[in-house]
Amino acid sequence: MDEKRSDHPTVVPGRECGTCTVCCTTLKIDVPELRKLADVLCPHCTSGTGCKIYESRPSVCQGWYCGWRRMRHLDDEWRPDRSGVLICLVGAGEGIPPEFPQFGLKFDVVRSPSVLTWDPLLKYIGFEIARGTPVFLGTPAPIGYERRKVFLNHLMAHAVASRQKLLMIDALQRAYATGLADALKEKTKFG
Repeated sequence: MDEKRSDHPTVVPGRECGTCTVCCTTLKIDVPELRKLADVLCPHCTSGTGCKIYESRPSVCQGWYCGWRRMRHLDDEWRPDRSGVLICLVGAGEGIPPEFPQFGLKFDVVRSPSVLTWDPLLKYIGFEIARGTPVFLGTPAPIGYERRKVFLNHLMAHAVASRQKLLMIDALQRAYATGLADALKEKTKFG
């Protein structure tokens, strides 16, 4: 996949998607040139290979990189197809409460919720919440509905302060259950 290297200034040098196509499935895309539901493989993607129109892909795809591609401190086990977590950047107007900085992180569960017990995930979420970064957990929804985003900072404040792993796991599992319970709340709309 050498032809798919990026010289984008916010991407970790040498870190490539390889065979990972998680963003091509997980994310909803709503631009005139491509309307794609969340959790449906993009029609231009071949799973495990990548984009068939890479050179002419929509600008929204050209400018998007997951947290693993952007964050130097995340090692290879964080690659989304390996970890089961897609880290997305969240900005102003994306549900961050006004009392928080308007830049945060969303940890989208893209496979099994068993990832909620993964030590690196617990530590990273705990670290970000402790330093005041807005943090969300992304949960799946049925095809045709919007993936849910659960704000974790208030929900996990006590667990993070206690530094007790079991309390953190319990809080994350409750957040995941909340997202699933809201899964039929919002149908996908385009345009």
